[in-house]
Amino acid sequence: MSDEQQVRRDNLTRNLYFLPQFGASGGMAFFSSYLAMLLTDIYMLPVVLAGALEAVRGVVGWIAGPTYGLMIDRITFKYGKYWHWVIFGTFIGTGANTLTFILPSLSENPQNLALPVFILGLAISIFGGMGGAALSAVYPQLTSDPKIRSYLAIGQKIGRDGGKALWGLIVPPLLVYFTARGGSDAAGWASMAYIIGIFGIGINVIYALILKGSSIEKRALAEIDKPAAQKQRVPLTLVFKTVITNKALLAIFSCLSIHKIYYFFQILTASYYFRYVIGDLARLGFFMTAFNLSAVLGSIFGGAIWIRIFKDSKRSFVAAGVTHLIFLAILTVIIRNASVTVFLLFVALASFFAGVIEAYLMPLFAAAADWHAWKTGERSDGLTMSTFNLSVVLGTTVSTIIRTAMLAAVGYNAAAYAEGALPSEAVLNLFRNFQSLYPLLFGIVAFGIVQLFYPITDKKLAKIQEEIKAGRVGDLRNEEVVNSIV
Repeated sequence: MSDEQQVRRDNLTRNLYFLPQFGASGGMAFFSSYLAMLLTDIYMLPVVLAGALEAVRGVVGWIAGPTYGLMIDRITFKYGKYWHWVIFGTFIGTGANTLTFILPSLSENPQNLALPVFILGLAISIFGGMGGAALSAVYPQLTSDPKIRSYLAIGQKIGRDGGKALWGLIVPPLLVYFTARGGSDAAGWASMAYIIGIFGIGINVIYALILKGSSIEKRALAEIDKPAAQKQRVPLTLVFKTVITNKALLAIFSCLSIHKIYYFFQILTASYYFRYVIGDLARLGFFMTAFNLSAVLGSIFGGAIWIRIFKDSKRSFVAAGVTHLIFLAILTVIIRNASVTVFLLFVALASFFAGVIEAYLMPLFAAAADWHAWKTGERSDGLTMSTFNLSVVLGTTVSTIIRTAMLAAVGYNAAAYAEGALPSEAVLNLFRNFQSLYPLLFGIVAFGIVQLFYPITDKKLAKIQEEIKAGRVGDLRNEEVVNSIV
C-alpha cells in the first residue's frame, strides 16, 4: 500500500469511527431497551428472577471488560491487534442477543426457558465486550487533538443515538405489524430480532475490515518484530497501580457509572411507563425518538457552540450536566399532571443537555489514558479505556438491581396485568420516579464528582501530550511542570 493509499485508509478509519456505534444502535434500541419487558411479559418470568438474570449478566460483563482490555494491550496476533476482536465479539454477542429474542417463538412455554436465557446471557456478557474493548483502545490512537477527539465522540453519539432515534421510531409499529402477521407477541419480537441482528453484524464487520488496513494495526504488528531489548517492559503491577491511582480516570468512571444508572432507569422502564401510566405502548416510539434525537442534536451543539462559551472540556461537561439537571428537576415537579406532549418536551430538553456532555465524555477518558502513558511510559489504552465500557456495564447492573428490588417491593405482577388486573398507584408512581426524581438525585452526585475531583484541564492535557512526544515519560516525566498548570 502506497503512502497516499495509507493516508486515505487512516482517514477512513478515523472518519468512519462512528460506524460500529451506528451498527450497535439497533441492538440498543431493541435488545437493550426491550429486554426487561421481554423477560417479564414475553417469557413471563417473575420480576425477581428476570432481574437476577439481568444482574448476573452485568456482573460477568463487569469482569470481562477489563480482562479484554488487558489482553488487547498485551496480545498482538499475526494479522492484526484489534480488528479480530470486533468481528468475534459482534458475531457472538449480537448472535446471542438475537437468539434470546427468537427463543419464545420456538416454544409453547417460554417460561420454561430460563436456563437457556441464562446461558445466552452469559455468552453476551463474556464475549459481547470484545469488540467494544478493542474499539475503545483504538480511540486515543486516532488523534491526540482534543478538538478532533471531541468531533469523533460527537460522531459516535450521532451514530449511536441517531440510529437509536431511527430504530426507536420504527420498532414499535414494526412490532405491531409483525405481531399481527405472526399471530403472537413472541413471533413479532422474533421477526424484529432477525432484522436487528443482521444489521448489527453487517455494519460492524465492514468497519473491522477497514480497521484491518490502518496504520494503527500496522504499528502494532511492527512491535512484534522489534528486538526484545527495544520493547517496553512495564510490569503489570505498575500498570494496575497507575490505573487505580489515576484520579481523572476514577472521577470520570464514577460519574459515567452513576449517570448510566439513571439513564437505564429511563430507557428500560419507558416501555412500562407508556403501557401502564400512559396506557398506549404505541406512543413509546415518540419517546425513543425525542430521547435519542435530542441527544444527537445536543452533542452537535456541544462540539460546535457550547465549548466556545466555556473554553474547556471539563467546564463544558459540568455546565451541560447542571443544565440537564435543571430540566430533570422541572420534570419531577410536573410529571404527575403533565400531558404526554409536555412530558416528551422536558424529556427531550434534559436529553439534549445529556447529549452535550457526550461531546466531552470520551475525550475525558482519553485524557486519563494519556496521563497513564505519561506516568508509566507505556500506552495501556486497552485497559484504561476499558473503564469506559466498564462504567456502562456497572451502571446497567446496578440499575437492574435497584429497578428489580423496587418493582418487587411495590408488587409488580405482569401475569396479573395480562389477566386484566390494574397496576397499583405505588407501581405507577415508581414508573414516574424512574423517569424524573431518581435521575435528578443520581445526576447531582454524578456531575458533582467531576466538578470536585477530575483534575485534567485542556491546558494540562496539552502539556502532558507535549511531554509524551518529547519522550519525557515514566521516570523521565516532568511532573512539576504539569501540576503547576491551573
